[in-house]
Amino acid sequence: MSREEFEFERRLRRRHPTGEGPEGGQSPPPGEKGGEAPLRGMIVTVDGPAGAGKSTVSGELARRLGYRLLDTGAMYRAVAVSVAAARLAAEDTEALRAHLARMQLTSDGTRVWVDGREVTGEIRTPEISELTSRLTMLKPVRDAVTPLQRRLAADGGVVLEGRDTGTVVCPDADVKFYLDGTVDTRVRRRHAELAQRGVTTSLDAVRKEIETRDEQDMTRALAPLRKPADAIVVDTTDLTAGEVVQRMLEAVERRRCCTRS
Repeated sequence: MSREEFEFERRLRRRHPTGEGPEGGQSPPPGEKGGEAPLRGMIVTVDGPAGAGKSTVSGELARRLGYRLLDTGAMYRAVAVSVAAARLAAEDTEALRAHLARMQLTSDGTRVWVDGREVTGEIRTPEISELTSRLTMLKPVRDAVTPLQRRLAADGGVVLEGRDTGTVVCPDADVKFYLDGTVDTRVRRRHAELAQRGVTTSLDAVRKEIETRDEQDMTRALAPLRKPADAIVVDTTDLTAGEVVQRMLEAVERRRCCTRS
């Protein structure tokens, strides 16, 4: 971190203390006691297509602000893990509805549990990604997950990352971002992310996955991926993660200044 970034972050924290814990803004696991309740902070949403850099910059933005991170996509992926384990079809059937009614989904913002078992390490495979995209088109799945996301965000001091956080989950968020990038850039990023996690696949396979996901996310009837009308758009194609985060921090600070005046 440069001296300029350090001074900017210090001013931001001084103006809005949040009681950051040892996990750099992450909320404690469900059932564990945290420290004193923080002051009401902003709700910040970060939406965009796969490979736009949402996960990397959202985590760093939350850390720099001293906020909690809420990975909304991880919750849908956890549902997909549970549905796959139960060998159910990704269709709105009585069997799926019954399964969702029985399922206990919990999250601390980044880690996810299904029926008391942590499944965080199982949610990032291409198979689960494909199943997740199909499940998120179903109303029973949305109805099961969206209320939990809203409860986790209600106290503020949170950065939500996903595809509908600024349009559906928290339409009244204080600051909304929409990250985008060229398909080629997003394919390379997604491929590198998978390789880092030990998942071997080709660039062509990743491109097909992203193009398919884009089509499904943007054309689905229920909560489609779209840019919130009042969102700040950031094209991440030619920017480093650090540059994107710095722009977002400055936008949050401008919003805070307008709110105080």
